[in-house]
Order: sequence, then C-alpha cells, then structure tokens
Amino acid sequence: MYAGEIELLPGERVLWAGEPVHRPILARGDVVTVPIGLLLAAAGVVLLGQHRTDQLSMILVVVLLVLGVYAAVLRPFLRYLALGKTTYAITDNRVITTSGLFRTRERSDDLAGLGTPSVRPGRPGTGTIVFSESSATLMGVGQPARVRDQLVKAIEEARGRVPATPEPEAPAET
Repeated sequence: MYAGEIELLPGERVLWAGEPVHRPILARGDVVTVPIGLLLAAAGVVLLGQHRTDQLSMILVVVLLVLGVYAAVLRPFLRYLALGKTTYAITDNRVITTSGLFRTRERSDDLAGLGTPSVRPGRPGTGTIVFSESSATLMGVGQPARVRDQLVKAIEEARGRVPATPEPEAPAET
C-alpha cells in the first residue's frame, strides 16, 4: 500500500503502511470454532449413516454438514484468502484496514479511541497487533514490535490533541 492509495483526511499524514507478511491459516478464535465445526460435521455424517428418510432428519443432516464444513474449513480458508488482499495504514489520526475477498471494505478507527496495543507473536519476525477494548487487529505484521511502538507514540499524540470534555456548569442558584 502506498500513501497515494489511501484516502486521507485534510491535514492527515501516513506514519506507516503495510500488509500481512504472514497469513496464518488458523487464528486464535479457531481453537474453539474448528473443533465445534468438526463435531457438527461428524454428527451430520453419523445421522446420514442411520439411513433415515424423513424430511426433518434430512434437513438436520444438511444443516449440520453445512455448518460443520463452514466452521472447520471454509471460514479459516476464506480469512486466509482475504488476508492476501488486506492492507494496513497508520496515520496521525487513524488506523485504517482495507480488506475484502470479493468487495473491498475499509475500516477506520480513531487512534484516540483505541486501547493499548499489544503484540501476539507469530512466526519469527511477525505478529498480530491487538488493542485492548477494541476489535481492531493488524494480523501477520512484519516487525510487530516496531509497528506497536509507532502506534503507542501515535495514540499518545492523538490523545493529546483531543480536547478535554468541558465540565458541565452548575445551574445558577436563584
């Protein structure tokens, strides 16, 4: 990603831009969803093996198989593909994530509203940056400690620019 590809707000400047250098096949949340998907698919196969022909049983089998395959295989695979079309940018005001497999979506989070960034280590030299109290993540980033340090500095500066909320004035006594 280049600074010219990012739609910047007036006066905004890019501090860092990049893309995932490592695309993990499984993410942290998959520790739960993949086994559940496998169990659902297995339950569908067991029901299919009972040779029931009533309509409700067949609908249940199809639902179990579809949900199981989606959770165990399709969801991680689609995320893997989408990460190949993902870019990140840190500006002096925002963190911008642009991604999408079939259509491009942009997510923008104000730096002043983000929590403290931390790094979840990945393969050597990579990691995922997550923010406390936010769902924003920068997955598969190269040199994550350096990027996190830039984020910490940018968040502190953004918070310093945000004007403090004025105290409400006490009602005048009559």
